[in-house]
Amino acid sequence: MTTDAVAALWLVTLQDIMDRSAHEVKDSLNGVSLNLEVIRSRSARPESAARDIATFAEAASGQFETLAARVEAMLALARPRSGAGDLAQALKLLSTLLVPAARADGRMLKVDGYEQSVPTAAPVQAVRLALASAMVSLVKGSRSGRCTLESAPEPVVRFSHESAADCSLDSAVADAIAGCNIRTRRSGHDLLIVFPGP
Repeated sequence: MTTDAVAALWLVTLQDIMDRSAHEVKDSLNGVSLNLEVIRSRSARPESAARDIATFAEAASGQFETLAARVEAMLALARPRSGAGDLAQALKLLSTLLVPAARADGRMLKVDGYEQSVPTAAPVQAVRLALASAMVSLVKGSRSGRCTLESAPEPVVRFSHESAADCSLDSAVADAIAGCNIRTRRSGHDLLIVFPGP
């Protein structure tokens, strides 16, 4: 029953993430397309020099890298995965989509600590559900929020924000992830999600 609840809640959360990040993905795609069109039209002119299109080529390249990272994150999150999760990998995928989406909405989300692998015994889907739900809650509840992965025998992810209100998880999400040995606790207004070690 826990796996079914996690799967159902993850699907709803994933749809929310895709909805929030779709505009930024489209913007990156439009940027690449516009710059490539300028390059195509200018390079067709006989008098055109390489320096006339270099700036547009550089811009298209940068936008393509951004677009590729966002599409890869979407695909990775949409693919069903089994087995144990990696907190750093999940945070990296989620932040690739949610940080720019928050910025576009006039908010700031900072994510730290995902530079090195932090494995957990919790299932991948439950890990993604816990982190994504808390990140979305953080972005909804404050103009500025921070998510920090603290590696320890039992890894902890801390969610904090500028508001005096508590950051919290939906009770259905908290119940579903608890069945996967993922616990939540408070530290002042911060939400801490404690994951089982590997």
